[in-house]
Amino acid sequence: MTWTAPTDPPERDELEISLFGPGFGECLVAHLGWGDWIIVDSCLSPDGKIPVGLAYLKRLGVDVRMAVRRVIATHWHNDHVRGLAQTLQECGDAKFICSQALFTKEFIALTNLWKGQQLTASPVSELTAIIDTIAKTNSVLKGSSGDGPPGFAVANRCLLRRPNTSEASIDTSAELHSLSPSDAAVMKSLKSIAALFRTGETLTQPMPSRPNQFSVVLWLRVGDVRCLLGADMEEQHNPHGGWKIIVESQERPAGEASLFKLPHHGSVTGECEAVWTEMLIRRPVTLLTPFQSGQVRLPTQEDARRICVKTTEAFITAGFRTRSSRGKSGSVNRMIQQTVRYIRRVNDTFGQLRARRKLGSGDADWVVATFGDSMRLSELYPTSAP
Repeated sequence: MTWTAPTDPPERDELEISLFGPGFGECLVAHLGWGDWIIVDSCLSPDGKIPVGLAYLKRLGVDVRMAVRRVIATHWHNDHVRGLAQTLQECGDAKFICSQALFTKEFIALTNLWKGQQLTASPVSELTAIIDTIAKTNSVLKGSSGDGPPGFAVANRCLLRRPNTSEASIDTSAELHSLSPSDAAVMKSLKSIAALFRTGETLTQPMPSRPNQFSVVLWLRVGDVRCLLGADMEEQHNPHGGWKIIVESQERPAGEASLFKLPHHGSVTGECEAVWTEMLIRRPVTLLTPFQSGQVRLPTQEDARRICVKTTEAFITAGFRTRSSRGKSGSVNRMIQQTVRYIRRVNDTFGQLRARRKLGSGDADWVVATFGDSMRLSELYPTSAP
C-alpha cells in the first residue's frame, strides 16, 4: 500500500470529487468551489487511526471546522460509517444528514442513547456517538452551531443551497439534493418500528440485512456541472424504492450528470439502464470503490466488463487483497487477545480517485488523477476490457 494524500488544493473556482476506498470502506469528499466542502460517508485512512476525509482535508490545509458544510451518512453499513462520529466532531459547523428511513436497530440506538445506555456494536456506536455529539455541542433547542439539528434525507429534498453571489460571468451557485429514500421506503421504515410496539416486544430487534434500499442517493449541481452520487442504492429485489422510482420522478432536479459515483461497488444489483440513458451524459466519468469480504468480491469481472462498455472513463479506488488475513492458530489469537485485546488490521490496499473540473467553462473536461492503488477499471480485470 503506497497511498499518500496529495497536498495541492483545488482552485477556488474548481469542483472536486475525491473518492477513497480500500477493499472494505468508502468515503467521498467534494469541493463545491469557493472553499465549501462536503463529506459523504467515512472509512479510516490506511493506518487505521483517522477518518480519511479528515486526513485528506487537513493535508490540503483546509480548516475542517469552518469549511465543511455537510457531513452525510448515506446508510449505516459498517463499510460506510467507520470514523463518521469523529468526522462530525471535528467539522464543528457542519450539518449532519442521514436517511429519513431508519431501521429498528437505528431507532433502538437513538432511544437507548436518551435512556443513558451506551451501545457499542458498530455501526450503531457511530450513530450513538454522532447523536451524542449533536446533543452536547449543537444545542438543538437553541440551534447555536452546526447549522441546527440533524437533517433527514428523503426523495427530492434540497439539503444545501448556495446562491449565485458572483458579479462576474461565472455561476457560483450550488445545490445538493437527496433523491432517496422514497416515500414507500420511509413508510416501510415506520411500519417496522411501529411493529415493535404493537407486538409488545422490547427494542432489541436485529438490523435487517439489506438496508441498501434505504440508501441516500445524492444529486450535486455546482454552476452548470452535475454529479450523481449513487451511494449503495440497489435496483434488483428492491420493493420499496430503487433507481426506477428515482428516474421516473417528476420532482427530481433536471439535467444530465457528467460524473457518476457508481452504486453498490459496481454490482449488477445496482444497475438500471434508464439511469445511463436519462440521468447521465454519454460516457460519463465513472468512479467506484471495491468491496471484499470473505469470498465476495465486487465488482465481478462481468460487472467490470458491463461498466467499461458503457464508458471508457471508469475508475476504481483499489484492487483486491491477495493475502489472507487468516492463518493464525486459536492459541495465537488467544494470546493476542490477552495482551493487546484486539488487532486492527491496517489496509493493505487503498487508493484515491480525484476528479477536478474548472467551473464557468462549459467545454471543460473532468481531469481524473489516481493515487495509491487506484486505477482504471479496465485494469482490474484486464481481460474484461471491451
